[in-house]
Amino acid sequence: MRLASLFLMVFVWLSAGSSAAAELSFDDRSEGPRVAIVGATVHDGTGAVLEDAVVELQGARIVRVGTGAPSAGAKIIDAKGKIVTPGLIAASTTLGLVEIGMEGSTRDTSRNGEDPIRAGYDASMAVNANSTLLAVQAIDGVTTAATTPQGGLLSGQVAWIDLLPGHHRDIVARPRVAVAGGLGQRVAGSRAAAFAQLVEVLDDARFYRSRKSAFDRRASRDLAAHRLDLDALGPVLGRTIPLVLEAHRASDILAAIELAKAQSLRVTIVGATQGWQVADALAEAKIPVIVHPSTNLPGSFDRVGARLDNAAKLHAAGVTVGIAVLGEAHNVRNVTQEAGIAIANGLPREVALRGVTHTIASAYGMEADYGSLAPGKVANVVIWPADPFELSTVPEAVYIRGTSIALRSRQTELRDRYIERLGVR
Repeated sequence: MRLASLFLMVFVWLSAGSSAAAELSFDDRSEGPRVAIVGATVHDGTGAVLEDAVVELQGARIVRVGTGAPSAGAKIIDAKGKIVTPGLIAASTTLGLVEIGMEGSTRDTSRNGEDPIRAGYDASMAVNANSTLLAVQAIDGVTTAATTPQGGLLSGQVAWIDLLPGHHRDIVARPRVAVAGGLGQRVAGSRAAAFAQLVEVLDDARFYRSRKSAFDRRASRDLAAHRLDLDALGPVLGRTIPLVLEAHRASDILAAIELAKAQSLRVTIVGATQGWQVADALAEAKIPVIVHPSTNLPGSFDRVGARLDNAAKLHAAGVTVGIAVLGEAHNVRNVTQEAGIAIANGLPREVALRGVTHTIASAYGMEADYGSLAPGKVANVVIWPADPFELSTVPEAVYIRGTSIALRSRQTELRDRYIERLGVR
């Protein structure tokens, strides 16, 4: 981030009372030339399907979705026989925080130290707009990511980014949209101890909110975390942003449900390998779940019972289900394959599309601007030649903030270089 952008973020944060910023960080006015995508089958991301439809973009916003003739003077993009969807959203990814996993100098996924409470770590300040991984995902239809720190009990604050390489000043559409964390035995040697520590730090963050002046005068008791970590939890306690918890074992999922109820928090659960076992409880609590559908093997004892129809069973019970490639940066583009696996194992097709668009946006509190095709939403739009969940389908055009991006990445450039050298056609 450049210095001017840093000052802007700090100003917005302070003016918002340490909560999620009310405005996006880029110029998103609906001005300039109008583009009309015409003739397509439009899947709007919420379940509605329009045939022979028109989607019009102006500036960084969608200004019209409907049928009939395009607006006079608009640049026409003929999409007859094609499918138009919202841009796909990658959840719980380290995209922008890591370039080479084995090279420490390219990793900004966590804060150093053994303290498991890292809520104050702000991922938005580490996003690398020069990452070669951005274009790799974007040309396959992933236009947005919830960039998420890793490690500890509370890992840090999630940054909402649009995948625009080189946009150093405004790649982060909104910082601090959620606080990420995780439950389980690994954090404190016992899942019971980890849960107790999480409750303690939330209680202390609530105590700190009401007694900041006393704390600053050293006139209060010792608290369980640094003041910056306690400050970062203020918007979680105020329900302006969600607490996004990775949990896989049924008992941990139930603990997260109880935590949400007892502390009156907005909670999203990520992973939920055994979620199908407690689907009714999740549905009753109205807690959204983001799953990785191809997880069908027990990578740990917490994941015994992994099954390919987890997403379908959760949906059938009434749970709001999102779909993602979790915890990595290099292949979040495979989210279309993950959605296809969920569909093949019983998840309705439109629910799967919603699960990689609107559900993710809603789970992070970003649905007012992202996740569906509707007037006023950010103009992240993908044109597909066929079913986006078929392995052989790749986008024909990708618009991010209303601009058509070049369908080129470091990988395609390497491919083309060696095809030319080898004379392969």
